[in-house]
Amino acid sequence: MEGIAGIVLAAGASRRMGRPKALLRRAEGDAPLAAVQARTLREGGCDPVRVVLGAGAEAIRAELPADCAVAVNGRWTEGRMTSMQAGVRAAPDAAGWLFLPVDAAGVAVDTVRTMLRAAEEAFAAGACVRPVRRGETGHLLLIPRAWREELLALPGDARADEWVAGRPVARVEVDDAAVLHNFNTPGEWRRAESRH
Repeated sequence: MEGIAGIVLAAGASRRMGRPKALLRRAEGDAPLAAVQARTLREGGCDPVRVVLGAGAEAIRAELPADCAVAVNGRWTEGRMTSMQAGVRAAPDAAGWLFLPVDAAGVAVDTVRTMLRAAEEAFAAGACVRPVRRGETGHLLLIPRAWREELLALPGDARADEWVAGRPVARVEVDDAAVLHNFNTPGEWRRAESRH
């Protein structure tokens, strides 16, 4: 489906990691993780793509490639929902928004394509799209334009999974363990990378 915006959520303070997750690199010379995630969304068919920054936004932006479009969330301390809202406001005319947490590292381009292929039918049924791997729901979320105003009205500390619960959801099976990734410490990052 065309017209889906890709939003990389990278506004958190990364306190337990000790450095911004957005700037982690898989190997010497690699692009920062936020740029890698943005590229994955672009190659998967999202247009436009935005990286939502919050904590240390200007310092992080300076480290990202010039083609990495950024939206700054000045309310990031209020909760992750404010970053989703900032992403929607940065691409207000999209047909939908695919949210990819920066720490869902390694998500395959084909997973993005699979979710976008499912969008038209899901949106017609008033549903969002979630990836599932072996029965476990992944951290990516693709919401339709019809949900925009409700999302924008949510409090900053609202949890996306709770908001989506009870709503129509199109679950698409993917063979991509990275949709389940969620690392918060250097040890978790090292373990995730050792599996690559």
